Amino acid sequence: MLNASHLSNATSDLTHLFASLLENTEVGVVVVDGPDRAVYMNASARTLLQSPTGELPDWVAPHVEPMLEGLMRSEQTVERWVREEMVLRVRARSLDRYSGMTVLEITVAQVAGGRHVADQLARSLQIPISDAKLLALLWRGMSNDEIAQTLGVRVGTIKSRLFRLYQRLGVKRRPAAVLRAAEVLAA
Repeated sequence: MLNASHLSNATSDLTHLFASLLENTEVGVVVVDGPDRAVYMNASARTLLQSPTGELPDWVAPHVEPMLEGLMRSEQTVERWVREEMVLRVRARSLDRYSGMTVLEITVAQVAGGRHVADQLARSLQIPISDAKLLALLWRGMSNDEIAQTLGVRVGTIKSRLFRLYQRLGVKRRPAAVLRAAEVLAA
């Protein structure tokens, strides 16, 4: 039989495990045990939710509650959360059958904004405006095909430019580049 001390130790052990495995992943990860309490939030989630302390902001609970209810009927729920100019894609899954904890995976789906976003990225990251415009399009959630259409170039050109942009930013993949943009734009 588990008493409060055992449960507290188990939660602490889980938090340490989450931190060691997930802290620097490119996807925002939040583990909740209810609509308004985060057991764990990684660095990406703290950036995307603009929560430096790792606590769930007040605006999140009304979104989490229906997702938790949806998990009673299916293995996962996926929603889009709109926050100011940003649209987040959030996928909820139960951590396991017994703990009552839920994992929220958060990525940027889309961001509004235009020229001012590119200017801010160029200044803050000290990259050329052409790279900043490309990063702004990534930040808005556009695919390579959509970026190519927007800029009137071939998809292969976009792939090459993205490769060089990732090198300049010191990242390897799109989610990490988007997070770099999120860090700059959330500041």
